[in-house]
Amino acid sequence: MFFTKNIIRNLVIVAVLCIVYSCSYAQIQDSTRPSRVSAASAALGQDTLVSYIVKKVESYSFKIKRDQSTIKRDIKVAPIKEALPSIKKTLDAFSKRLNEKGRPMNLRGLNTSEIILQENSDRLLDLQSTLNDYFNTLVLDNISLKQIRKDKLLRTYVSDTSLRNQMQSIIQNAIELDSTQKSILAKVTVLKNKVSVILLQSNDIISEIKYLTANVKIRMWGQEDESIFEDRPSEYNQSLTAITLSSLYINAKVLGNYLSNKWDSISFAFLLFVFIVFWCYSNIRRVKKMPEAKEVLAQVFFLKRSVFAACLMVFFTYLPFFFQNSQMSFLHTCELLRLISLSYLLYPFLSKSFKPIWFIFCLLWLYLALDDLLLDPALAERWMLIIADILLIIICIKILKNINDIFIKVANSPATKPLVIFCMAISFLSLLFNISGRPTLAKILGVTAIQSLFIGITLKVFSTIVIESIYLQSEAYKESKFSEFINFKILQHRLKKFLWFVAIIVWGISLLIDFDLYAFESNRFNLFLNANRAIGNMNFTYASVAIFIGIIWLSSIISSIVNFFFNQQRSKDVIKKNTIGSMMLLIRLAIWSIGFIIAVAAAGIPLDKISIMLGALGVGIGFGLQNITNNLVSGIILAFERPIQIGDHIEIGNKAGVVDEIGVRSSKIKSFDGSDIIVPNGDFLSQHVINWTKQDRRKRLNFVIGVSYDSNLNSVKEIIEKTIEANENVLKENPPIILVHDFGASAINIDVFFWVEDLFIANSTKTRVMIEVYDNLIKNKIVIPYPIVTVLQENKETDNKEVSDTK
Repeated sequence: MFFTKNIIRNLVIVAVLCIVYSCSYAQIQDSTRPSRVSAASAALGQDTLVSYIVKKVESYSFKIKRDQSTIKRDIKVAPIKEALPSIKKTLDAFSKRLNEKGRPMNLRGLNTSEIILQENSDRLLDLQSTLNDYFNTLVLDNISLKQIRKDKLLRTYVSDTSLRNQMQSIIQNAIELDSTQKSILAKVTVLKNKVSVILLQSNDIISEIKYLTANVKIRMWGQEDESIFEDRPSEYNQSLTAITLSSLYINAKVLGNYLSNKWDSISFAFLLFVFIVFWCYSNIRRVKKMPEAKEVLAQVFFLKRSVFAACLMVFFTYLPFFFQNSQMSFLHTCELLRLISLSYLLYPFLSKSFKPIWFIFCLLWLYLALDDLLLDPALAERWMLIIADILLIIICIKILKNINDIFIKVANSPATKPLVIFCMAISFLSLLFNISGRPTLAKILGVTAIQSLFIGITLKVFSTIVIESIYLQSEAYKESKFSEFINFKILQHRLKKFLWFVAIIVWGISLLIDFDLYAFESNRFNLFLNANRAIGNMNFTYASVAIFIGIIWLSSIISSIVNFFFNQQRSKDVIKKNTIGSMMLLIRLAIWSIGFIIAVAAAGIPLDKISIMLGALGVGIGFGLQNITNNLVSGIILAFERPIQIGDHIEIGNKAGVVDEIGVRSSKIKSFDGSDIIVPNGDFLSQHVINWTKQDRRKRLNFVIGVSYDSNLNSVKEIIEKTIEANENVLKENPPIILVHDFGASAINIDVFFWVEDLFIANSTKTRVMIEVYDNLIKNKIVIPYPIVTVLQENKETDNKEVSDTK
């Protein structure tokens, strides 16, 4: 029995081993050769499975080709490898310069170094972003590639040899592509690490330069060097010539890099320049063809001298304002080109004694602008600055002594004297600070002194050119509606005030740039504008208030322009009804409404705050704004119902005239004696209005004439009818009506009625008809009697009455 149990147990073990072996053998067979169609596949059908595999093969082939094209982007990595050594070399050079013993870089050198390093840092960030994008793309491609390799469908046995070869090719390509991707990922990772290390070094140097810049700005107010008479040349690293050449090279490189990324702004500014040149040329050409060209051009100086030079000066004046945080090398380049064009424009208008002074002034500006670009200090630089300050002070004294003899024909500006005094004072301070051992502050003040005077002259000429260009436009097209709109005689005074305001702002900004305070002050101003403020529960910023007011102001200007160009403009002889002008109220209301909505959205004012404002406005209306609201609502009603239109002849109360303008709150009536009557819109709805031209412009006229009792009334009627019908202004379709009015004391009174086509000629036509009727009646011996008065006189002595007739 024990033997039997052992036999059974052994048989069970052998059976289990056989089952395990058969399963293992089946798995080995599946892994070594393509599997046959499964039961499920057989159920689907061989054709359906092949079609599904074909679609899979096409999809995988497309993915592999796309990944292979991504691999080819490795070409873009090569420029990064080539760019890193030059960037690293630049950083090492700056690091070495900062660690050198001797005098540190001056303020301009530190600012220029920060610009160059910041550009390199921005470039490194771009390279880092490119590498990160490339790395992430490779990782995602590798993940999808692994899914392709794991797809068992590619190992399914199919009878089609071509399809089977394609499946095997996809597997092989996926294995090779996976290996290539891993290799490139390793290279990109190494390159990313290098870029990160260099970027970290760049940021460290930028932080050190910012610290040194702040330190220089603090130290420049104290004595940073010995007196110029005690200073030693051995303490300076380079000569003035070497510093000048290297500074020019570096500034040229900085300028090229700066302008390479500003082509969009440069292009827009240049297109504006082309438009200004074309505009001025066309106006001057048109004026020269006019009979009074000589008188008109006598008021023009700079544009008559040279349109191109004047426009070029304007171009280099406004060009820096198209760029944010303009670099000093760029500013001085624009100023140099502006000085050349300005000298060409001013030369004929300078007096003979001031022409050499202007030449010396230009040389001084050229040196101080060059000195402002030097990146390292030099002892000779301090001595040259002393000479420049002394010469500038002498020029200022010369100008003050002969301030009325500077220009010929061109009027002096009232700001000339204070500007020259300011320049002389700043130059004197620069001289003192330089001698006492404050070269940085002395250099800043010296450049600021000559810049203040140069910018003042520039803005004077710029303003004159602007006024001259608008004057030429008004004269060239003085018969056009645009010239009537700008009305140069009135605009000139306003424009001068506006240009004065702009000039003061530009002059102040230029001084801040020269003092190297523009960035600091602009940040403070931005913080002031954007700081959150509160009134009760309402939060706001001054920037949002300024935006709101600015858009509302712009809406009012657009409304005025639209109203002017489309409103009724009366001629001296004829007043016609204008339907378009009557719609101006609706158009202006639409402009105001759209402007208000845009202003609210731009200022970021919440709608719940608007509801509070409207609620407060409702309270105001309830207390004291009833009349204003009544007139505003009445204006809207007039715009929609249109009981009156611009050009209508109306009577309201005891006032009569022609509707000249329909406004939002009030309307204007032009009376027949030439006065303007302002009528609140509410009166047009609350009072009786007689509109003589609501339907048409025809009007019925009448007059009364008396004939003697001896006259033949039928003959009189016939004569009057023929006379009226002969007048060309009398309507023929409405024949005149002649009626016997009454029997007067000395004559039979006859009423005459007739119609005229236009209300405007009613009075003149009536006068003419009455004269013609009178002449024809007299010609036909119809007597028009004088009034007869009978006077009775009583004689008390005789009690007799005497009757006498008098005419």
